[in-house]
Amino acid sequence: MRSGLLFLPFVGFFSAVLAIATGKAYTSMPYVSIALWVLAAIAIVAWIILDADRIGRMFKRKGAKHGLSQGLSIVLAVLLVVGIGFITKRDRFNKTFDMTKDGLNTLSPESVKLVNQLQTNGQEVKVLAFFQDEVKKAQFNKLLALYQNAFAPLQVEYIDPQTDPTRAIAESITVPDTVLFKLGKQESRLTSFSEEKMSNALVRVMKDKEHVVYFLSGHGEPDINSKDPIGLSLAKAELESERFVVKQAKLVEIGKYPDDADLMIIAGPRYDLLPAEKEILEKAMLDAKPMMFLVDALMDLPNFKSVIADAGIKLNDDLLIINPEDPRGKVLGQNNSIAADLDKFSPITADFAKRGGVSIVTANTRSLDVIPENKLHLKTVTLAKTDPVIIKVKNVHTDADIKTGVKEDQIEVGSFNVFAVATGQVGGDRLAANEAKEGAPAAKASKELRVFVGGSSQLAVNLGGQRGENLDLFTNGVNFLLQDEDFLSIRAKESDASRLDLTTQSSQFLLMFLAFIYPLLFFGAGSVYWFQRRRA
Repeated sequence: MRSGLLFLPFVGFFSAVLAIATGKAYTSMPYVSIALWVLAAIAIVAWIILDADRIGRMFKRKGAKHGLSQGLSIVLAVLLVVGIGFITKRDRFNKTFDMTKDGLNTLSPESVKLVNQLQTNGQEVKVLAFFQDEVKKAQFNKLLALYQNAFAPLQVEYIDPQTDPTRAIAESITVPDTVLFKLGKQESRLTSFSEEKMSNALVRVMKDKEHVVYFLSGHGEPDINSKDPIGLSLAKAELESERFVVKQAKLVEIGKYPDDADLMIIAGPRYDLLPAEKEILEKAMLDAKPMMFLVDALMDLPNFKSVIADAGIKLNDDLLIINPEDPRGKVLGQNNSIAADLDKFSPITADFAKRGGVSIVTANTRSLDVIPENKLHLKTVTLAKTDPVIIKVKNVHTDADIKTGVKEDQIEVGSFNVFAVATGQVGGDRLAANEAKEGAPAAKASKELRVFVGGSSQLAVNLGGQRGENLDLFTNGVNFLLQDEDFLSIRAKESDASRLDLTTQSSQFLLMFLAFIYPLLFFGAGSVYWFQRRRA
């Protein structure tokens, strides 16, 4: 009997362990695992054939029965350990502890409560993840792991829109790297990923109520069904994916503010309001009807400006452009504005500010100013300011003012407001003296009015909406205006720079080395040494 053949079962066992490890770690390369399984089988078969005489004599020895008994005991012990591991893998035995200072590896209490509600209701949310960018996919996977560790009932499916474009078209995926959440007939989608956004997407698909959103028409505004660059079909599709009912209305035809409207959006008007329409919008704001105004530069619209000024925001007659010496102008086009200074506290822009490096690029943009003492006594907060190198061309009302030439005193360089929101209580204006009169009309309770104003319609039109951050800012503004109290506000978790960052490949290799390769090498070296001692 040749003792040197004893390396064959060790090679077989070692290859089998590596086959299991690589099969789990590298699912995209199954041939590696298959090759290792073949090697393991060859090594075991070769050992049995070449060492058949010794194996036969081993079973005829007096101590064979004792050895078999010990071997059986070892097998039973291994099965016991595996059984305990399998049983404790069940949810009720799975306990984890987050030792990070800021709870980076666990969900916030608000999200945990949401997950528990899904479990209690027996609801499983279908998640369709359409990814092309591996970095964004990894970011989503990291976030998804927090919910999976909390046993959120999520059925996740990854789809590559390049290899399966039919599926992407069927789900109306128009923005790259989109995740779609489905529960029954409800749908919600994300293009940027944070715990707050994902939990709110789950809240959205759990809701039954549908908001009705109107786009104003009759003043040259883009059509909500148009797929042209200046159309609004992309914004409409995004709102409908958030389970909003989207309609279009002409105030001059219906003669009043729509009864079923939860929100009115005025995007890209080219012509001014009629006096009667102006009165309708002013009355609607007194009734706390939320509105979004997205008004491009070089549009002379005094009645629109008057309505917006009542809410404490002034639309300036100017045009913001990129400095010709700035290299970004060659990439983005000079007739654009870049807003990177975003408010860190408003729920509309807080997520952009926390991520950092996010810029809102819009064309045909005008600047805004705050009117502290305004008719409706609203408080105004500016949401975004341009980069300091942006040029403002002042005192231009229409394209004709640009064509006739711009004087030097019309040029100003600096940082300018381009988006703002106004909030405050309106109504409840009955005189106190009436309270003492019999038969006085019932007092009106004050309500909160919210108004969003942007110096460009590029947040909503198809051309600007191709930029994911523009569309996200638009939908964030819509959600804020509708005051949906079910949405969660979750504080961002910031980590100290104390973690070891590993790539997927390096982390898998480290796991395989520590869990499999090193122990087997240690066992193999010990076995070789033991056989050498016996031979000596």
